[in-house]
Amino acid sequence: MEDATSMDKNAVFTKTVPDTLIASIRFHGKVDAIGDAFCRLWPAVKGCISGPAICLYHSGSLDAGFDLEVAVPVSKPVNAGEVRSRILEGGDMLCTLHRGPYGPPEADVCLAKTWQAFGRYIASSYIGIDEGPEREVYVEDHNTTGGRPERFVTELQIPLLFPRWMRCFEKGLDRHAGEGVRRRVMEGSERLTPTGDVRERYEWTRRAMDRLDAAVPDEDTRREIVCGCAHIYPRERRTWLREQYRRLGSVDALIEFIRKDPGYDGAPYYRDPSRPGNVIFIDKIPQQKKAYEEATDPVAKRAAACWCPTIKAAILAGEEIPFTFCGCGTGWFKPVWEEIVGAPVRVVCEESVLKGDDRCRFVIYLPEGV
Repeated sequence: MEDATSMDKNAVFTKTVPDTLIASIRFHGKVDAIGDAFCRLWPAVKGCISGPAICLYHSGSLDAGFDLEVAVPVSKPVNAGEVRSRILEGGDMLCTLHRGPYGPPEADVCLAKTWQAFGRYIASSYIGIDEGPEREVYVEDHNTTGGRPERFVTELQIPLLFPRWMRCFEKGLDRHAGEGVRRRVMEGSERLTPTGDVRERYEWTRRAMDRLDAAVPDEDTRREIVCGCAHIYPRERRTWLREQYRRLGSVDALIEFIRKDPGYDGAPYYRDPSRPGNVIFIDKIPQQKKAYEEATDPVAKRAAACWCPTIKAAILAGEEIPFTFCGCGTGWFKPVWEEIVGAPVRVVCEESVLKGDDRCRFVIYLPEGV
């Protein structure tokens, strides 16, 4: 890192993290409570620690506090008091290193400022981030440095979307179109990287969608192929919405409830749902709300609305990406409503920034009798 506000690309790297057995304590609090939580964890895991300590940020903010989980890799399950063991899912991570003390947040060198610079780098590089908690891995800490904060080394990890998206796209092509189509559509993908030039990513995406449109004439099939690549609405939130549906007794009552629901982590990801007949119309909220509201240029407005970093960059560059790509967005809503009503639903994208609209609007076709 060059300073507190910028991050050089050479300071960022990727790695694949394996699934790991951990023992952890999960709680809601401010970052200054992390140390105390680790002090409660250490006695329970003595003798079975198998790796550096980890802090998981499931959601939240510096001001409001976080849904936090302090953890250590262990050689055997530990379940005692508030300590619980589970498998921490691995995956492809975007990483950087913080060197020095953890805080306080107003200090010139601190974790908060490194996280902020990391976030700005990700946004300016149009890198897609996947679901899952952000992580701090304490590579060198009090135990390994003799308590000297200036020697601390902390690895910051954020789950990457791009590798999973590509794997899911390949699986969708194999399942719905066959190996031959998959080979043709994926041509050139082996040269792409999650952190490479975004122009290479959106130019490949345009060509891949063109090839998909040519190889698979049926629109519903194309949508099914890309649907499985979507971000995944958190399982606990899907379960919670299903419970609200059962409690309230009808879809109409649930829609009224949703209109007032702040969503998880204050981000509902849906806007102004309505139900004329047996369909639900629902808009995805703009990814950059303030920029969207202030934009007077239609291109800037469409870019601010879009949640996909690669497509956002393409819009700003004047690059046209086939609308087929937006079938990916249906995969955000489909599992939510299928879990709510307990039956398959059909979801289509009716309006899209790739069609020149200033919003993305989805239509959910409910099964009969719901």
